[in-house]
Amino acid sequence: MILSLFDFPTYFKFFIGLFALVNPVGIIPVFISMTSYQTAAARNKTNLTANLSVAIILLTSLYLGDAILQVFGISIDSFRIAGGILVVTIAMSMISGKLGKTNRTSRKNQKPPFARA
Repeated sequence: MILSLFDFPTYFKFFIGLFALVNPVGIIPVFISMTSYQTAAARNKTNLTANLSVAIILLTSLYLGDAILQVFGISIDSFRIAGGILVVTIAMSMISGKLGKTNRTSRKNQKPPFARA
């Protein structure tokens, strides 16, 4: 299949998938909570560093992804199946409400803030 420069449906599908993968809207609350203690200049530097890192990783995957998979002997179909299994596993854990262990202690084991050791 030869792609023309103006093959809009193919480009549209690609960018919708890329947008879903990167999820810039969903990462905004995470970024705000992780950089709330920083100054505006430090927050901008963190933003630039994160965006450049993501761009480099995506471009490396785009241009070298097939070669990297071939080095390890992984086919595209195997990679798709493994990705599907991973997505289903994450979805099932989200449905069941088990997103991971929490490190919170129960209220019974907590000392009042004014207690001395």
